[in-house]
Amino acid sequence: MVYKLSGDQLSKLVIRQQYDATAILSNLMNISGTALPGVFQTPMFWLMWLIHVIFFCIVRGAKCERGDDLLKVDPKCFDAKESFNMVPLAFGDLGVLNTLTGFFIVFYSGNCFTRYTTMYGATVAIQGKMHNISLYVRAYFVQPNARWNVIRYLLASHFIFYWSLKRRMFDWKNPQYPQDPGTFKDICHDVLIPKGVLIPIEALALQTYKGNKHKLLFSWSIIALKRIMQAPMPVGEKGNPMLHSEFEQTSLVADLKKEIVEMRGAIGVIDNSMLFPIHFHYYHMVNMTVFVYIVLLSYILAIKDNPLTVVIYPLTLLVVLGLLNTANAMSDPFGSDTCDFNQDMITNGIYNECKMLCEEPDEDFLSSIGNPAFNPKRNPDGSIDTEAAKASSDPEASKKDEEEEAPAAKEVLWSTSDVQAIIDERDSLKEEMRRGGVEDLTEKIKLLVDVNVKGFTALERMNMIPHEIQEANMAAMLRVDKLEHLVTKQLASLVGELRGDAFDT
Repeated sequence: MVYKLSGDQLSKLVIRQQYDATAILSNLMNISGTALPGVFQTPMFWLMWLIHVIFFCIVRGAKCERGDDLLKVDPKCFDAKESFNMVPLAFGDLGVLNTLTGFFIVFYSGNCFTRYTTMYGATVAIQGKMHNISLYVRAYFVQPNARWNVIRYLLASHFIFYWSLKRRMFDWKNPQYPQDPGTFKDICHDVLIPKGVLIPIEALALQTYKGNKHKLLFSWSIIALKRIMQAPMPVGEKGNPMLHSEFEQTSLVADLKKEIVEMRGAIGVIDNSMLFPIHFHYYHMVNMTVFVYIVLLSYILAIKDNPLTVVIYPLTLLVVLGLLNTANAMSDPFGSDTCDFNQDMITNGIYNECKMLCEEPDEDFLSSIGNPAFNPKRNPDGSIDTEAAKASSDPEASKKDEEEEAPAAKEVLWSTSDVQAIIDERDSLKEEMRRGGVEDLTEKIKLLVDVNVKGFTALERMNMIPHEIQEANMAAMLRVDKLEHLVTKQLASLVGELRGDAFDT
């Protein structure tokens, strides 16, 4: 059965007609939203049914007068049935035509369904690219204005694209587009400027631009991205903690450019598909074959002289014409049919989502994300501590429990031998530092630091540094390296002793 969804639920769906495929009987009893109303509105259905009824009435009504012995009163009289039988036609005579009709309908429907799925995939791809770009700018840019300046031109292109589809089909007198979408100036003043995706000077530039407006908007978005990355804070994002390295900046720009270009490609797929319908020769042959078939079928059923054919024939018409109408509806999914794409949801839905991601303030805990301590608590076996998770759902209670149940600081008990070992290590380190002449080394390092840097550099370039200073410099470097090694080794030993680890660990 077809789900009864509220207006708010329907406004969030690209395909508004959702149904339960297992409720076969309920779906069969449902006519609204199916191909049947469209068939009933087709003149072909009523014309062919009328032709069949006329044939049937002629066969049933135009009969010769007969006597009591059922013989003709006038031997030269021919009734309508006998006249039709003079041109005998049976179902078997339609064998080839019947096969061709079935093949054409199935093949034509398959091609239309391929167009339908291709354009749906491109439609969803555009939404996906917009979501990706908004997620990138939300995560990497800290300024809402910078985020919006990158994405607003893409949203403007999105609105203009679907407006251009409606405008073109309305101008071509397509019955699927009965409502006038207005001029480009109308969409600028009614949609683009009020929604903040364009400013008046940009809208004016687009109105006067004779080329592809989508490409121009995409170029503006890339230019905005480049300017934002070049300008320092607070105007741009250079120096942003999320983009502290040139590699991250280059990677972000490359990813955003890729998403923008792929979004333009998805728009091109839809636009080119709409301008590349099923070949008219093929479309014409399919419809002509179906027309010849149902006309001959009307004649064959009429000469059967069976009243049931008045019911059987329109049912056959419903199936054949219903398949054709369904295929035609799938070939253009941007019309006003119930199975067509919800363009208001596509444009306004992605606009609202991107606007929220760009303008909503960052969460308070954002700086803690990625911190190992900012994670669900786990048991020793690695599983989630469900009790702690439940307690954490109530921050106040969790904080109170932590204060009440905070474990006491672990007291470290040292044996005499442990303490003596640490003291011996300390004395050994002092003696080693004394033998290494750390105090003399410190004085020489101060002497080197006090030397004028420019003068020292100039002397070094001219290879005129005094021999004594060179020796002191080399000795200082060697002793600093030795001291660093000794201190690192001793600290590692002390940490291991404090943690109770083995010395080699």
